[in-house]
Amino acid sequence: MQLCLAAIRNQYKMLTRIERQIADYVLNNSGQVLEMNVAELAAAAGTAGSAVIRFCKRLGYTGYSQFRMALARELAVRPGVPSESPKAGESLAEVAQKVFMSGMRTLQNTAAMIGQSQLEQLVSVLAQAERICIFGVGTSASIAEDSQYRFLQLGYPSSCYTDILFMPVAAMNMKKGEVAIGISHSGRTEATLEAVRLAKEQGALSVAITSYRASPLAQMADYTLVAYADDITYPVEAVSARLAHLCLMDVLTVALALQGGTETAERLASKNRILEHIRRKEES
Repeated sequence: MQLCLAAIRNQYKMLTRIERQIADYVLNNSGQVLEMNVAELAAAAGTAGSAVIRFCKRLGYTGYSQFRMALARELAVRPGVPSESPKAGESLAEVAQKVFMSGMRTLQNTAAMIGQSQLEQLVSVLAQAERICIFGVGTSASIAEDSQYRFLQLGYPSSCYTDILFMPVAAMNMKKGEVAIGISHSGRTEATLEAVRLAKEQGALSVAITSYRASPLAQMADYTLVAYADDITYPVEAVSARLAHLCLMDVLTVALALQGGTETAERLASKNRILEHIRRKEES
């Protein structure tokens, strides 16, 4: 299901100034927009009708009619509620509530917008990969490390690279039959882009885990999974995106575990026995 409001938030930072005016009006007055024609929305947003049409096409719709129909379907299922970011002077309880709500919206939007066909293809590609290399820096580094651990648990040879000096060297040593996964909230992190580009040049398949479908990383990769983050006006980048990126990677590893059959089940059971032995040893 294409979610209009999630798509607007996802592409917000890449919109022009005029398109942002329209986006702001739609996000804050989504119910009223259903009753407006192109001219009325343009007047309310302080733009021209042609700008509204360009805005709809930027989001992937053929025009305003298709956009409004999609918005109506979305609001019938999930009433539009403007996202509210934490503000200075608010109580800790208010801040906590908004952060948790942001996380829940991001997970709901990402789950609704995920492409099932591409996801199935990606799981099949990973299942046959000779090796999986995961690249990520900054807030994505911990996700890359967690993903490596999960793939290794399942018996898939994998490595993660979070040092900008090691990343290009590792990527240049990849080959056909291997998969490079680049994780970047913005999709514009130079070190991650370079690593994925180099891996592709060596013949490896590439995967992007990002928060922006129109980002350079998403456009470069053979497969792209997008987290529809709710972080437009947050004072700290990637507040809720990290949760969705982790869940996207969890979807891949759980799917691989389920299709791994008896061999994977035995491997996980053996791993659990080892961990339990370590825990008992630490407690003694």
